Amino acid sequence: MTPNLQIELRRFISSNVISKLNKFYYENDALLIKAIDVSLGTVLMGCYNNFDEKSLEEMTELVQNSIFYKEIDFTSARILSVDENYKLEGNSFLEQIFTNKKARITEMISNEVGIKSETAREVLNFSTLLIISYLKCNAQLISGLKLLLDDQKRDILNSIPPGIKIILGFSYYETVEEKSNTTTTRFTKSIFNLFGNINS
Repeated sequence: MTPNLQIELRRFISSNVISKLNKFYYENDALLIKAIDVSLGTVLMGCYNNFDEKSLEEMTELVQNSIFYKEIDFTSARILSVDENYKLEGNSFLEQIFTNKKARITEMISNEVGIKSETAREVLNFSTLLIISYLKCNAQLISGLKLLLDDQKRDILNSIPPGIKIILGFSYYETVEEKSNTTTTRFTKSIFNLFGNINS
């Protein structure tokens, strides 16, 4: 069964994880959850834009030595401990995925979500480590990741604020238009279901 990457990754973000993270940041819980969700989508689209199977495999090999990776129970989708190691461990992966866009994306997450710049930077590190760790545990996904992200791209993009989409090179209006067309189609089908058999 093909996994929905966003849903699978969100399973790891429990209230306990948010509570532990907020020991460092003192942000509103809802905003911190939103920041992580936006960061997950942003990193996934960064991987989509700069897809390189060999580089991803190298990153997954490196992540297995991180403290972050060792604190994840993938069977139950739990992060067992949250310490400050991810603040440094995620940097090298971010630089490979976003190159010179990392600082701009960090500031945009801060502005769009309404959290401190420091929080945005470190949440982006956290989210990157979670994604690379997930791919390490599910290595069979890497070879087909580009196609999988292409299939799930619209839903992922709709979870990312407009400014970040533009930095990543995607059109905000295109995804909104697709969503609107889908909504219109569903509405038309609903009307047909309600009134289509009136004359029968």
